[in-house]
Amino acid sequence: MRRILVIDDEPNVRTVLTMLLEDDGYEVLVAENGEVGMAVIEDGPPVDLVITDLKMPGRDGLGVLKRMREIGREAPVIMISAYGSIEKAVEAMKNGAADFITKPFNKDVIRHVVRQILTTDDLRRENELLRQSRPAPGLIANSRAMKDVAATIDKVAAAPSAVLVLGESGSGKEVVARAIHARAAEAAGGQFSVPFVSINCPAVPETLIESELFGYRKGAFTGATGNFAGKLAQARGGVLFLDEIAEIPLPTQAKLLRFIEEKVYEPLGSTVKTRVDARIICATNKELGALVREGRFREDLYYRINTITIRIPPLRERPEDVPPLAEHFLRHYSLALGRGALEFSDEVRAILRGHAWPGNVRELRNVIERAVVLCTGPVVTTESLPQELVRPRDPAEAGLAPESKLEQLEKAALVEAMRRNTGNISSAARDLGISRDTLRYRVRKYGLQ
Repeated sequence: MRRILVIDDEPNVRTVLTMLLEDDGYEVLVAENGEVGMAVIEDGPPVDLVITDLKMPGRDGLGVLKRMREIGREAPVIMISAYGSIEKAVEAMKNGAADFITKPFNKDVIRHVVRQILTTDDLRRENELLRQSRPAPGLIANSRAMKDVAATIDKVAAAPSAVLVLGESGSGKEVVARAIHARAAEAAGGQFSVPFVSINCPAVPETLIESELFGYRKGAFTGATGNFAGKLAQARGGVLFLDEIAEIPLPTQAKLLRFIEEKVYEPLGSTVKTRVDARIICATNKELGALVREGRFREDLYYRINTITIRIPPLRERPEDVPPLAEHFLRHYSLALGRGALEFSDEVRAILRGHAWPGNVRELRNVIERAVVLCTGPVVTTESLPQELVRPRDPAEAGLAPESKLEQLEKAALVEAMRRNTGNISSAARDLGISRDTLRYRVRKYGLQ
């Protein structure tokens, strides 16, 4: 049952509205003035709609509306007043009123307005729930850790603040940056016309990184035969993603810091300041704090770029994300390579779940692409997987060092746990305090039966 709060200093109005709304199936709460009404809103049960008189002693209807917005109560508000005027209606609507009705009011009009507003509010809430339930664009995850990452993306997307994305190589740092960009564009009306410009810092020679970022003018250096806008100018109004920012040399770091703080820079060979509004998102697999202590990364830049920090856990710490990611890559490459609908065999699924994925999501993607290419039937079997996944190599055969003391102890612990639990994977995993997928991987690693 929808709950409506009626605030009016006239008893007759409260009585009429109560009878009218209760006949339509609503639960009605009443308050004789704005102060009592706010006490109900702040301390009472949640209300779905507020109908309030505009002119009352003490806190009036506008005061109720403004206070509700201050404390984050989003219930729609209908203003009613015998002192109706265009000016009052405009002021009420500017402050967020859903509608404005003058006394004496028509009962059918009240009914229609209430029904329409509550229906519209229901649709708004449903859309918001749907939006919140969708994963951030590009993120495919079942794990709690990655769902937390998605929630952070939703919170920071609309803000212009700098974001620092941390994670191992291949863990999906650019995917997170693109998800922030996509969510921001979605919030701005769903238009993805704002640019997303990416630069892989280690791939650009140190001598060229400054010109790549800030651009240059003709004649700025030997070989500069024309003007070049640079990545910052290309990112105007959008996002500049600096992947592996730890690789930027110190002199360029100083210029980047100045841009982040002032939004202006000078292209090489120019004395004219260029202003660009672009959001900076950085990523690295390095420990920037350690680089700061070693003098290899500017401390002031470090604190400027990590206004918001998002850490992506490695794939081995979230094995529950492997199945949905693997299925996603299987569908993608099956379609891209014209292979039709493919599926994994049960043995392949077990191998994928049990592997530690040192190369993270990038390694998983490459393995699935390879499997789709090599697969000869509708089912992906172990024959299409790299053999090091199917049969972890014996150290002696691979020419590797013999097992370390730690590995020997780990192997012995696994054997003992499996013996105590008569080979039951789930029970042994609980016994050891690890996940089943981790246990499966360790069992295969050591060639245990």
